[in-house]
Amino acid sequence: AVQFWIKVYTQVSTNQGYVHDDENLSVIYDVLDLPPYASRADRESQVTAATKRVTSALHSLGKGKRSNLSTTEAKVLAAWPAETPARTFALAAGRVRFQLGQSDRFREGLVRSGQWRSHILRVLADMDLPRELVVLPHVESSFNPSAYSKVAAAGMWQFMPATARQYMRVDHVVDERMDPFIATEGAARLLKANYKTTGTWPLALTGYNHGAGGMVRATEALGTNDIAVIVQKYEGKAFGFASRNFYASFLAALEIDS
Repeated sequence: AVQFWIKVYTQVSTNQGYVHDDENLSVIYDVLDLPPYASRADRESQVTAATKRVTSALHSLGKGKRSNLSTTEAKVLAAWPAETPARTFALAAGRVRFQLGQSDRFREGLVRSGQWRSHILRVLADMDLPRELVVLPHVESSFNPSAYSKVAAAGMWQFMPATARQYMRVDHVVDERMDPFIATEGAARLLKANYKTTGTWPLALTGYNHGAGGMVRATEALGTNDIAVIVQKYEGKAFGFASRNFYASFLAALEIDS
């Protein structure tokens, strides 16, 4: 999973992406090139068509087809190890996903990070937190203090409004999520609280995305605090692709940044 996110962050731009299996991230079916100036609807249409082609190929392979393969079927077959059983392809047909590349955005974040790195490291040191947490904004916003997501997360640390109000002012007059200095202090306090609640940094970081309470429920459901087991086996209602991959994407960002 970490290697997959390193590829996403370094090898494909926001005009490209991977059609891949959403559980086994070593399985990448195709690299899709998207027109840089196409509308969002046109780009989404191309992504939909590509995922449908792969899904159709997986259905065929899942029924045992191994000869007279189309170009897509041959490419999909080659993405899996030799002698992969038909049932694996049939199950994989329900797990086809597209991941937009981030290499250009990540590079811009590396440039921007220089403006904020010393302040973030100072806050982390003052709160006795691991210095590695300095790279978390790569995953959240590419170090963009003005970032605003479609689900209303805002600022360099991408706080949701309800969470942010525990650490800063967010109302109809002032939104301190957009202040990188105040938001950094809030993020550090949140991460420290997450660690106190969950007891491990992999869980505390995943809790930044999924909520510390959600990670406690995951550990109780499976009887373990091993992030690898939780990522593989936990079936919480809100524990989707982003939550399952949050710690892996953090580790990838840490490797690239260093």
